[in-house]
Amino acid sequence: MAGVRSYSRRIRRALSTPAAQLTIVLLFILLGIRIVLRNNWDAEEIAPPIAAARPTKKVEDPNIDWSRFKYVQYVTTPEYLCNAVMIWSQIEEIGSRANRIMMYPSNWNQDAVNPVDLQPTPIARMLEEAASKYFVQLYPVEVLNRSQSSEATWADSYTKLLAFNLTEFDRVLTLDSDSVVRGNLDELFLLPPAPIAMPYVWWGQPAGWRYSSQLMLITPSAVEFARIESAITSAKDDEYDMDIVNKLYKDQILHIPQNPYDLLSGEFRRATHAQYLGSTSAAWDPEKALSEAKFLHFSDWPVPKPWIRAPQDLLNKYMPRCRKSMAGFGASDCRDREIWLRLYLDFALKRKEVCGKGFELQSKELPPNSIMADGKWFHPDQIGT
Repeated sequence: MAGVRSYSRRIRRALSTPAAQLTIVLLFILLGIRIVLRNNWDAEEIAPPIAAARPTKKVEDPNIDWSRFKYVQYVTTPEYLCNAVMIWSQIEEIGSRANRIMMYPSNWNQDAVNPVDLQPTPIARMLEEAASKYFVQLYPVEVLNRSQSSEATWADSYTKLLAFNLTEFDRVLTLDSDSVVRGNLDELFLLPPAPIAMPYVWWGQPAGWRYSSQLMLITPSAVEFARIESAITSAKDDEYDMDIVNKLYKDQILHIPQNPYDLLSGEFRRATHAQYLGSTSAAWDPEKALSEAKFLHFSDWPVPKPWIRAPQDLLNKYMPRCRKSMAGFGASDCRDREIWLRLYLDFALKRKEVCGKGFELQSKELPPNSIMADGKWFHPDQIGT
């Protein structure tokens, strides 16, 4: 018994020293931080407070008149024409019940030929293939833009809002062409009635959660199109399609869940995926996320869009980092990086397959025979090949 009392006194003396007390305080602080990080996230940041809309019918319902629904894309440049035809090829491969419309500038000539070889120009060839190979209804329009816009990438983005004027249809699903369709989207046409439905997307800080116009389910209406036209006329220099619809329909937008309907390529570069997964405890599996995604959008600023070959130093700087593997022993998990790089490679290969001559990647800073070594891209001349 005396030994126990002596041992207790030694422990009390040890704990009474300044160093021991400081250690105990630090341990409690670290424990508190861990609890806060695990359990006290801002609910609005982790999962949007808006309930996701669900289809009201099954796509197999024989009473559905699919002729009343249309997939819609808009193109304003040759580059986006190629991208759009790539999307149509994916939809055709996957299959769809709804038909397809592509809006394009009315000054493009479907019958234009090269004066040298009398073959169709690249634009004419792509338009013809969209119609004949992928069963797309071609829809010439006057491009909507604002010449004073400071960002060329989005200068013509108002054109997609012409979908509000397709009043001969009950619902149209617009798709941005700098994307990949990975699964059937027909069920989105069967969401509850609303002027517009959009994915609610986590953009990271400081933007946070915001509705995205990369994919929009629209109920066409002459009244709503008049509102859209008025909003475009009065838009500020740096207000684009997404800004307009978020402002006009702030309290009326039907919420489409980001997972699996709007996976951003930039998701593979993030350190945390709680917002996309909707949970702080769910484990991130990049292969599973990609396999379940029905629609993927390329968004990796400052890495350029996938039809522009990025400089190698930019890729090396912004490609996803490898993580510590759960297997331990110093192993690395580089699946995010491998998937991300593969997305861009697959896009380049698909572009060549679908669009062919006249639609080559736009930059030669990183040539096609660049070599991946030690987790970075190198010009062949740099490694002696």
